[in-house]
Amino acid sequence: MIDYYYEFAEGSDVLGDTVRYAFLRGYHPDDDSEARQMLHGQCYVTASRVWLENANGAVLIRANGRDVHHRINARELTWIKLQARDIEL
Repeated sequence: MIDYYYEFAEGSDVLGDTVRYAFLRGYHPDDDSEARQMLHGQCYVTASRVWLENANGAVLIRANGRDVHHRINARELTWIKLQARDIEL
């Protein structure tokens, strides 16, 4: 299972809701629907930071509009997980 967490600028609108943190649970680009791929793509480019979490741990994969790959301690992601809203279609 691959979960993505997104951090948006204050007051950002995602699917009609104002959210700061959101997540997409169980997303895999090769196996998911086109709608979920488009949703992830839009969130990925508009988010200020994006994290990926899977069985291997948590990784910051995007920061300030640039692709990065920094392994983080899962505890760092805890606060974001507590605030994140599910953005299912």
